[in-house]
Amino acid sequence: MQRYFLENLINSDHITLTKDQDVFKHFGKVLRARVGSQAEFVSVDLKVVIGEVIAIDEAKITLAVKSRLDSDVELPLNVTIIVSPLKNDRSDWLVQKATELGVNRIVFAEMTRTVADWKKQEAKKAVRLQKIAQSAAEQSHRLLVPQIQFLTWQNVLDLPKQMGLVAWEESARTGEVATLVKSINEVPIDTDVNLVFGPEGGLTILEIEALARHEYYPAGLGPRILRAETAPLYALSAISVLRELNE
Repeated sequence: MQRYFLENLINSDHITLTKDQDVFKHFGKVLRARVGSQAEFVSVDLKVVIGEVIAIDEAKITLAVKSRLDSDVELPLNVTIIVSPLKNDRSDWLVQKATELGVNRIVFAEMTRTVADWKKQEAKKAVRLQKIAQSAAEQSHRLLVPQIQFLTWQNVLDLPKQMGLVAWEESARTGEVATLVKSINEVPIDTDVNLVFGPEGGLTILEIEALARHEYYPAGLGPRILRAETAPLYALSAISVLRELNE
């Protein structure tokens, strides 16, 4: 069943969609909803209901709330991934897959070895990537849409967190394998975790040192060198295994 995110609370037994809403356009026009059609709707307070169309015309769709669902699909940790802008459509792909894996926020920040130059396209990129995140959140039946942000390196260092890790290939080369597992296993539910991943070519020593001064700890992601768009997905998958499948 299709899921949609609403920008309001569901305070009654009815939902009204108007023609200026993207939900109306997709549900009514793309999926060609009719009286009796059903979909899931998530309100801004993360409550989920099943709505059934009881009236529809060119201006609005009226749905009756048929049932309210209990849904617990979010990662038990609030994970922010911090990555470098990527070339071509690789950032699109990363946002889509990271959303499906449960990320809370995706931050793009220019790093020393960043190749892609997004400065002139940043506003358009932000809109596009946020739409990709919403579509992926709907497809994977999540309760929230990850926030997409563009920050400077200094802003990244100043981001609030309760735990910070940086994926660093030198940690893997020296045989370190336990930091990610130990750190993720020990933090309580709802901990704000920031994970930093470098661009192709990796982070510089100066960047690693700056992160260390801001209490980010290096963690290896296994013995293989992963692409810039693969490493965040590896980490999110590991968090899911450690905190969802083992509990």
